Amino acid sequence: MQLIWYLPSVIIGLIVGFSSGYWQLALMSVLMGSVMLSVQLYRNRYPPFDSGAMVHLSAGAVAIDNRVLPRYELFWKKQWHQLLLDNFRSRSAPDFLEQLLGTKFEQGFWPGVNPPLGLWLGASTSSEQTMDLSVDGPHLIIVGPTGSGKSELLKLILGSLIEKQQVDLILFDFKGGSTLERFKSVSRAMATDLDLAAAQLLWEFISGELVSRERSFAQSGVSDLGQFNLLGAPLRPMVVVIDEFSAALATGSKATSCIEDVCARGRSLGVHLIAATQSLTGIPRSLLTNLRARIAMSSADPIDLVQLGINPNKISFAAVLGWAQAVVVSAHRSPEGFYFPLGFMTKLKPEVVTEVREPPPPGRSRLLRQMYSDPEPELNPLEQQPSNPDSQLLSRMEALRLLEHK
Repeated sequence: MQLIWYLPSVIIGLIVGFSSGYWQLALMSVLMGSVMLSVQLYRNRYPPFDSGAMVHLSAGAVAIDNRVLPRYELFWKKQWHQLLLDNFRSRSAPDFLEQLLGTKFEQGFWPGVNPPLGLWLGASTSSEQTMDLSVDGPHLIIVGPTGSGKSELLKLILGSLIEKQQVDLILFDFKGGSTLERFKSVSRAMATDLDLAAAQLLWEFISGELVSRERSFAQSGVSDLGQFNLLGAPLRPMVVVIDEFSAALATGSKATSCIEDVCARGRSLGVHLIAATQSLTGIPRSLLTNLRARIAMSSADPIDLVQLGINPNKISFAAVLGWAQAVVVSAHRSPEGFYFPLGFMTKLKPEVVTEVREPPPPGRSRLLRQMYSDPEPELNPLEQQPSNPDSQLLSRMEALRLLEHK
């Protein structure tokens, strides 16, 4: 197909050469066209190689699979150069990745100061790959088919996110709880597809949290979480995590409206979304627009890759044992390939800061439980003690009301 680009040059050279009497120009055009045609035909003798083809190096010769390449690189195709480059990377990658993994196991994901919404993704062949959800996001979507390592990457990201317990997690696991079960003890609440009624209550809780934060910010005269926390009553960022995003959206309008609110208003309110899905089928374009941080597994569908802003023709990975491959892209960074370890956990364990596994109860319910469980509040000894049960109950309620205002 590339020969078509040479044809106009040959024709122009012939016309100019014969019309001007410079037959040398016409001869040179024919000669150069013949050389380029010969080189192209010589290259086409070789079949196209797969991206994972084996590269063999020896003194003065290079072979891909069972075919020896031409001695001079002038006759090489662009793909052959890429395969050779990937081979060099694959040879150097295991040493760096193994050393990095040993360091992370001993010191944790964040040995120094990390951003509250910092995510550790993995590494390229020479450097770590991280993301700050508040900068690169504010929301993240992970796309990959079954068996591509999507769930392993999600667990790796959450492990780095909660290492220093600077966020509140709300978990939705629509795989029966198998993926996110290990994070249940350090989350505010968790729901699965095995109990859709509990999931509906959790969607309502998130919607209420958005309204509550919005009202608090308006009363304080601030526009985002950073400004609100400077006033002295800090709120922690909240991260809503959904495994099997498409399945969650299919549970009903309450889930869809809640997720849309988080995507549209969550950034300034400090509420973020991390969603994992097998494909983009069933995800509205309006949601995808706000999911600005995107990660795709190397084996993701090419159509999904294009929708995520990733060119599938530029994805090339050398296999590394024990590591999977993915591509990350956001509004502030071009597509970058990286490796992430499978089944990795650091030696450091995050402290369990809360055992709450359901949304915090409303104030009235908390007050009633306190009324029947706490010891009686002390009354003023100068006041007359109530003489009947009804008046005693009223007195206790009034005392608790005063304590609540304090």
